[in-house]
Amino acid sequence: MVRISSQQVFNSGINRLQDLNSGLQKTQGQISTGKRVNNPSDDPVAAARILKLDQQVAQINQYQKNVSLADNRLKQEESALNSATDLIQRVRELTVQAGNGALSGQDRQSVAAELRQRLDQLAAITNTRDASGEYIFSGFKGASPAFVRNLSGDWVYQGDEGQRSLDIDEGVSVKISDSGKGLFVDVPTAEPSFSARANDSNTSGGRISTGAILDQSVFNAAYAANNDDLVVDIKDNGSGGLNYDVRYRSDDPAAPGYTAIASGVYTSGSSIKVAGLQFEISGAAAGDHYTLQTSRKQSTFTTIEKLIYGLETLGKTPAVANVPAASFSPQADDSLTINGVTFSGLTTTTALRDAINADTSDAFARISATTDAAGNLTITSGDADLAFSAADGGTTGGQIVVTGAKFQDLNLAGGVTSATVASGQQAFNDLIARSLNDLDSSQESILNVQTELGGRLNAVDSTRAFLEDSSVYSKDIRAQLRDVDYAKAVSQLSFQSFVLQAAQQSFAKVSQLSLFDRL
Repeated sequence: MVRISSQQVFNSGINRLQDLNSGLQKTQGQISTGKRVNNPSDDPVAAARILKLDQQVAQINQYQKNVSLADNRLKQEESALNSATDLIQRVRELTVQAGNGALSGQDRQSVAAELRQRLDQLAAITNTRDASGEYIFSGFKGASPAFVRNLSGDWVYQGDEGQRSLDIDEGVSVKISDSGKGLFVDVPTAEPSFSARANDSNTSGGRISTGAILDQSVFNAAYAANNDDLVVDIKDNGSGGLNYDVRYRSDDPAAPGYTAIASGVYTSGSSIKVAGLQFEISGAAAGDHYTLQTSRKQSTFTTIEKLIYGLETLGKTPAVANVPAASFSPQADDSLTINGVTFSGLTTTTALRDAINADTSDAFARISATTDAAGNLTITSGDADLAFSAADGGTTGGQIVVTGAKFQDLNLAGGVTSATVASGQQAFNDLIARSLNDLDSSQESILNVQTELGGRLNAVDSTRAFLEDSSVYSKDIRAQLRDVDYAKAVSQLSFQSFVLQAAQQSFAKVSQLSLFDRL
């Protein structure tokens, strides 16, 4: 026989009521929170899966934030590049306008003034900032402007070649920036070009102009022969003045046998012409060095700056060559070729004059010749350079001298058998043609990146859609595991309340029973 004491009956009743109350509170908690699993103990297996799904949803949320950031950055870059393309197109239109032969000098100055404004606008575009204040074209140096003016007033790049990336999904990364160096600096050119700068070690504050290419063929030959930068050294001439030497960067002025490419007396602001180039240095002091960086790539800024320089500096003047009568004594077998037309057997300047004026070839359509009372011959070309070459037929004693050349006068007896006399019109026409080619290259450089941007934006859009689907799916699975079924929970709560109430009433009656009632 099992003995059951009144205490055991009482404790059993209390425990049962507590269990029923605990179940009721659990159901109430589920209804109030809307969750079926509020604690791991509620459903350990489901709790583990819910935890994993929580982490997955959090990761998806972060990726979605990254997608939005990438989308904003790429669209901002796309907008900036669209503005740059429109601006370069306007510069191209101005370049074509500047090439109009009917423009006056004042008209060209007006075009140059607008080009300066466009140049500043381009600088503002390339120094675009994102929402966090970082410069989008500076590479990894987002805190610094991509382009700044150097001592000479030219725009130069000071960022790096870094390209930022952002993870937008597991194993999926998208580039959200492009370096301004690749976009606006390393723009290929059809022919070699140069950019001028003052060396950082200079202390005088001297400035070097943008400069221009006067003779592309001469510069091409110098570039092909050495493929090296040019350096201008400013020196004390020992008499209170200054001289300049032009050398290749790799040359050592202290080395035995060193010879400069060109030398001369330095005058602040005066043009220096060497290797087919023209530039000016102002405010220099002894010990200064200025570098002409040669390359087959050129900054879009430099292209526009050189165009402005040409509009403000290069005059549309004819080519004028002089043949002194006193230095014109060729032998009958000597010859002189002018722009591809050869003249021989002419031993006087008047005979050469008449032959030039009588020539009806296309090459001489705008070339004329005159002589003065002393017989000195002047040859004028209205729209192109005058290219001279002389050939010694073998008979000794012949001499032909042509002065007015760009770089070195022709002197048959002295061994200088070729020379080119510059036409301002020709140099200007070459500048316009070169600028148009370089501007086209700049637009192509931007277009290539815009094409890549389109691909990146497509990748961002498709990833956004995938993440939205993944988020919905993960949240749906989590809801099935975690969220409470309200209808079922309310029904269960009602049932549990009824059972608890019945148990309480039963316990109240049972707890009043005692063996003493039977005595």
